[in-house]
Amino acid sequence: MTSTYFISCDWGTTNFRLRVIETQTLSVIEERTSNLGIRDLFDLYKTTTSITQFDFFSNHLKKEVLKLPQKYQNHVIVIAGMASSNIGLKNLPYANFPFNMNGSNLNSEYIETDNRLKIILISGVKNTSGMMRGEEIQAIGLANHLNKFKNGILLLPGTHSKHITFSNSLFTNLKNFMTGELFEVISSNSILVNSVINNSWSIEKVQAFKEGVTIGIKNELSANLFSVRVNDVLGNKNKEDNYYFLSGLLIGDELSYLQHTSTTVFLAASNPIFEMYRTALEMIISKKQLVLLNDLALKSALLVGQKKILSLHDTN
Repeated sequence: MTSTYFISCDWGTTNFRLRVIETQTLSVIEERTSNLGIRDLFDLYKTTTSITQFDFFSNHLKKEVLKLPQKYQNHVIVIAGMASSNIGLKNLPYANFPFNMNGSNLNSEYIETDNRLKIILISGVKNTSGMMRGEEIQAIGLANHLNKFKNGILLLPGTHSKHITFSNSLFTNLKNFMTGELFEVISSNSILVNSVINNSWSIEKVQAFKEGVTIGIKNELSANLFSVRVNDVLGNKNKEDNYYFLSGLLIGDELSYLQHTSTTVFLAASNPIFEMYRTALEMIISKKQLVLLNDLALKSALLVGQKKILSLHDTN
């Protein structure tokens, strides 16, 4: 029997979030966030030799749980993200593709700690060329949107974008793209740094972005990156437009392989990334092939996925 409440933990590389969730409705009762993600906490752990890594991380988790209202502190904590990595709470092996949309063959472990926490820790998924931790829970959480279709590709853009292929209620393959990280490196640490200025996405930036996408989908990214500087020096574009021209180049390169696909593509993201990827996708595939899953669907996906994993464990 599943508890009335559970604690959702989203523990990423650079962020941490706890939410008390009503299991039946998935309503958020309480929420606590911090910027102390797995990476920085692991750096703190390396400065001490008096405690195990598991105890160090579980003690930190306990401190965060104690900030929740007392009546919710004893509920099971379902953890997705980098906590199951070798720099996290406990290293769990990756599950393998394919995996079921109900999450039944993902790797997860029920743990009771010495400081009286009840935890379900979820590992990631890998194939021969890619891996992910956390997005697999979003994927199974989005399954109700996906399984109306026999097959398709789910796009989860981000620092490291994930393209997840599915067929007949199975997630079958994964492609990783370092688009977000490449953009950050190029726009902040390359010769192009003085040719772009970070600014908010708006309708005025669409044309510059589309120009970048048009070039990016030609699979000639390296040969065209320097054009960002040329645009600036020769006055073809202002630095604000150049920022989105560069983004279009990289996103177009990521999506270029989809130009000739006949399958359905699902986009799940938050703004402004959602609008940018939608704009790019509508340039290269038919709108009839594109299913848009907005920020609301994405936010609920993690909770739906965690609830599915919770249902697989008898924690009472």
